[in-house]
Amino acid sequence: MSTSFSVLSKLRPRPVNLLRLLWCLSLLWFELGTFYHHVSQCYWPDHTVRFHDTDVATVTETKATHVLLVADPQILDQGSYPGRDPALMWISQRIVDLNMRRSWRATQTMNPDVIIFLGDLMDRGRFALSDAEYETYYQRFKSIFSMKKDIPVYYIPGNHDIGLGNPSLFSPSSYDRFESHFAPLNQHVNIANHSFVMINAPGLVDEDGHRKLESASYVHWAAAMPGGPIEFIRSQEDNSEIPTILLTHIPLARPEKTDCGPLREKGTIRQGVGFGYQNTLPDDATKFVLESLRPSAIFSGDDHDYCEYWHSVPGINGAKAKEISVKSFSMAMGIKVPGFQLLSLFPPKGTSGQSFFDAPCFLPNQLGIYLTVYVPFIFLSLAALLVSNYYRVKASDQVQRYWASGDAGESGSATNSYLDAGAWRATTPTTMDDSQMLLRKVNEPPSEDEAEEEDGEAYSLPVPGSTTRRTFPRNSRTCSKSWSFVLFGRRRRMTVDSSCLSSSILSPFFYVEGRSPESFRRIRVGFFRGFLRDVFDVAWIAVVLFALIAWWTFL
Repeated sequence: MSTSFSVLSKLRPRPVNLLRLLWCLSLLWFELGTFYHHVSQCYWPDHTVRFHDTDVATVTETKATHVLLVADPQILDQGSYPGRDPALMWISQRIVDLNMRRSWRATQTMNPDVIIFLGDLMDRGRFALSDAEYETYYQRFKSIFSMKKDIPVYYIPGNHDIGLGNPSLFSPSSYDRFESHFAPLNQHVNIANHSFVMINAPGLVDEDGHRKLESASYVHWAAAMPGGPIEFIRSQEDNSEIPTILLTHIPLARPEKTDCGPLREKGTIRQGVGFGYQNTLPDDATKFVLESLRPSAIFSGDDHDYCEYWHSVPGINGAKAKEISVKSFSMAMGIKVPGFQLLSLFPPKGTSGQSFFDAPCFLPNQLGIYLTVYVPFIFLSLAALLVSNYYRVKASDQVQRYWASGDAGESGSATNSYLDAGAWRATTPTTMDDSQMLLRKVNEPPSEDEAEEEDGEAYSLPVPGSTTRRTFPRNSRTCSKSWSFVLFGRRRRMTVDSSCLSSSILSPFFYVEGRSPESFRRIRVGFFRGFLRDVFDVAWIAVVLFALIAWWTFL
């Protein structure tokens, strides 16, 4: 008997159930949990200031106003990458949309009081789309950035929204469409007693180019071209009683190779011009904006990566204004880690003390998750299933040889007498895998539960290399479970027909086998067929869970 059990001890349990569990946990974390975890690590700046910078005079018990700044979501569509295969473009669009939906859902847990988008809302909003195409595009944007409550939302235009440069290359309706669907091109709003000046930066670049060609001053140009960005900026010159915060899609000019600080992924903001874009405002336009508005802080987008730079404010000795270029909210903008900016506002007290504080918040590296988690895990899973099936086939061959040697026991072999066809029966407990067979002597009396479960029917399996067929009792009550107990001095039995139901419910996670000949046939499946079966058994539950998470995200 010890020989037979030494063979069975070599049978390895299939890792299908373990891999299913690991894949389910991984998907739940990396497709949902990590987004909320990243956002949970971010705090509104007033929280940090209150507890770590108590010397700031302006921080009182007054509740801060929380402003959420989002830059460059740049929603993709089928024409975003003209050289990309349409099927691949469709997949890219859905993955990016899904990523931003998850990020936005997690971001909403910050409960902002005001939301401001810093331009480049839709990747191809500037092109000549039909009214129906633009409306569908706009509805996609609104669906991704849906609001759970009615809070103020402001938008400024980016070069991908209205175009920049040669107007013949872009839609003549881009300006009107932006204003009718989002907001005025130039705005001035008061938030928590702070003056927010939102300028049409692409329009300013174009208008400043025309001004230079006419050799006109900003004063004369503003008078000659009312309604443009230059005229709007000049109209805000007298708003200096409260702190001014400038919002522009295009960053202000700065010296070449200026450092952007430790939070930037790589490089710096360089001056440059190309099809439909300009990296910074022109030097003259930057000086004009700083002189006219004298901002206390500046927030910009367009660059996609984080950048921090201090500008000298003309006309005020030693005054400087910090400009923050906010991270793109999208995973498709050439950066590893997307993000957004948090801004806390306190009611200003006169001209002294700081009344606003900002901090970045970074989102998960979705591409990194795909490349450093999912791809290695796929290869590890395949390797585990290959090894598992190798041992399964090897153990199956050994079991078959012992079954065959049982005939020698019938003819008088003392060594294998315990494997006699009439002396053993095979059972496969419903909570075990098919490779975990237990052999048991028939002459050992079955337990009371087993005796009631077996109905006397039998099935037979062929012995390899012989005409002999081994006979095994058939279990006709594979869906029942019995317990015996003593109550009021009498032994009683309770039977529940539930194992089939539990098997069907738990089968996506636990492989359950009934007591049948199929239990023994399964370990004899060939290597590649068994491997493919195991791959399918692991993959389908992961795919279904991923689809369910995606479906929930799109609700």
